[in-house]
Order: sequence, then C-alpha cells, then structure tokens
Amino acid sequence: MNKEKVIGENMNVQLVTYTRNPDKVCAMAAYVSASNKPLSEFSEAWTEEDTRKWISIVVDRGHTSVLEHASFTFSLEDVSRVCTHQLVRHRIASYTQQSLRRVEPKRESFKAPETVKDSEYYDRVKDILDKLYSTYGVLVDDDVPKEDARFILPMGTKTNLLVTMNCRELYEVFFPLRCCTKAQWEIREVAWEMLKICKKKAPIIFKNVGPRCKKLGYCPEGKPCKEFKKFVR
Repeated sequence: MNKEKVIGENMNVQLVTYTRNPDKVCAMAAYVSASNKPLSEFSEAWTEEDTRKWISIVVDRGHTSVLEHASFTFSLEDVSRVCTHQLVRHRIASYTQQSLRRVEPKRESFKAPETVKDSEYYDRVKDILDKLYSTYGVLVDDDVPKEDARFILPMGTKTNLLVTMNCRELYEVFFPLRCCTKAQWEIREVAWEMLKICKKKAPIIFKNVGPRCKKLGYCPEGKPCKEFKKFVR
C-alpha cells in the first residue's frame, strides 16, 4: 500500500454546502452573456441539453468567468499546517481555520509522514516533539500569550478548516495544479477528494478536469510521471 495513502486515511474531506444546480447556474450565466433575449423568457423551457451546450461553449472557448457563479464549501479535517500553508496560496477563496488561541494543541495532534516515521532518526524526532509541546504548555502557564507561544509549534500540527472556492478557481487553478503527481502528497490527496465530490455535484463542468497534463496533452513540469499516460488519452 502507498505510504501516502495510509496518512491520507487519517484526513477527512467533507462537503458542507454548494450552489444548487451548479452546472445549470453557470450555463445560464453563459446564455445571458451571449443572448439578445433575457433569461426570464427562456428559463422555464430550459433543458439538460441547454446546460450541456452552454457549458461546452464556454469551456471550449476558455470563457470561464461564468463559472464564478457557483461555489463549493468544504470542511478539511486533520490536515497538517504544511498543507494549509499551500492551500492559502489559492487566493480566490475564503478560509476559516481552527484557532490555536481557542484550541489547545496536544502532542498527539502532530502528523508525521511515513517517510519520517521510517527514518532511523525518528526516535530523535519524537523526543524533540515531546519537548516542544511540553514547552508550549509551560510557556502558556507562564502567562506567555498563546499567539506567541505557538511560534515554537511544528508545521506538522494538525488543524481543521473551512474553505470555499468558486468553480472557476477549482476548474482553472486548484485542481490542475494540486491533482498533479508532482504536487505535495497531502494537498494532492485533499484535491482528489474534493474533485470526486465536485464531479458528483457538477458532472458537466468537471467532466474532464484533472492535472494540467490532462488538458494540455503534455507535462508542463518537464519529465512526465508514471501516471502521465493514464491522464492523457
């Protein structure tokens, strides 16, 4: 079994809410942008085929601004702060993360990759971690503000957060970058779980979405990975 997958089993990606009928909403936005008739004259006669037609038009032509009319909100649980530091680089999104001023970090909240656990130096790592979390508690007890004491905590400390992204950000940026095998393993696993959910709720928009090579037909990172042929058909 892939070691990264073992760690991934400890995280949880849940859909909290999303725009109702995201495919239809975005397709209607495409119609509004290109039709000389108002939507109200056509909305009651709208069909599934209309949705497919208009999504296809905007996706094929790269006119994806209409995808901003639909969004998804996810709960990401037990991910590391290493992962969230990469996640917040996606700026067209809203984030609410667990506060270390309100929640007491515990030693067991540290998330160690299997590569670290398998290292011959892991005993040394555990000793350092024990001291770090213990020292954090001592500092807080000594009236050091929690927002200052947390400076000594490791990036592997687990956290929970809520993230909302619109379909354009997910479609054009997040999934193409983070589903790539060359993305860091934890955020890649989060991205694939999010994509599975999006494909169920908006199957037309996200039908052919995946790593960048899927759309480009070549690897923009240089040397293709072992899964390149699976993505590029």
